[in-house]
Amino acid sequence: MYLLLSAERKKIWRCNKIMKQRIITAIVLIALFVPCLVLGGIPFALLMVFIGCMSTFELLSICNHPKAKIYLYPLIGLYLLLSLLLPSTLLVPSEYIMLFLLILVICGVFDASMSMNRLSYYFMASTLVAFGIHMTYHMRMNLSVYYLVLLAFATLGADTGAYFAGRTFGKHKLNVRLSPNKTVEGSIGGIILGGLLGSAYGILMKLSLPIYIIIMISFVLASTGQIGDLTFSSIKRTFEVKDYSQIFPGHGGVLDRFDSIIFNAMVLGILLHYLPLLFNFKI
Repeated sequence: MYLLLSAERKKIWRCNKIMKQRIITAIVLIALFVPCLVLGGIPFALLMVFIGCMSTFELLSICNHPKAKIYLYPLIGLYLLLSLLLPSTLLVPSEYIMLFLLILVICGVFDASMSMNRLSYYFMASTLVAFGIHMTYHMRMNLSVYYLVLLAFATLGADTGAYFAGRTFGKHKLNVRLSPNKTVEGSIGGIILGGLLGSAYGILMKLSLPIYIIIMISFVLASTGQIGDLTFSSIKRTFEVKDYSQIFPGHGGVLDRFDSIIFNAMVLGILLHYLPLLFNFKI
């Protein structure tokens, strides 16, 4: 009995220690990242460079059997960072994407360790992150910080709603293969909370979008953020790692913390590009 109580106390102490670490890290991240977001300009550009560099390191460092060759770090790093310097349009030009694919294919011809599966991973994961940071940068620099705040409300609101709804009502597993703890009930709760928070923020701040578009975008982001989370989780499961890195104590790496945001930045950029054309309005 004493041994059981002692083990239980250690478990509780360990959980409390991890939670304290996560809270401290979260406060530090907010203190560092929010000013960059608000100020824009050079501070925000440096933040995007940091995210691009860390994403490059994390995408390649998890590779094993075989490990990623060293030349891929500057290659993929340049692909991500140069996406910030592309023309000030929401979408990444197809020529830029095709050039990167061509370079990867040429590397695959001469690099015996780069199988077709590995080449596909480098292209897919790098392009996904490049789209996300390019559209995040463009929205902050050329549109308004309010779009990024709406993105955060819808995405993080969905994460929060999914967590609490899953713990309270969760019974049916959503996708055991990719995330055993996620439930259908949690997913629905996340969509509702994220959609409502994003809609409320966009309407109250009077974004230059029709109200029905704000609501549509918010609920889409609350849904696709969960897809982004599962996408990056599937990458970790493929390479059998728990976290992309340990740069943020208690939270893992940049891609552990911002996977849904990066994925949803891409989604929001696509929506803001095509919805005005489809519904005939201007941003």
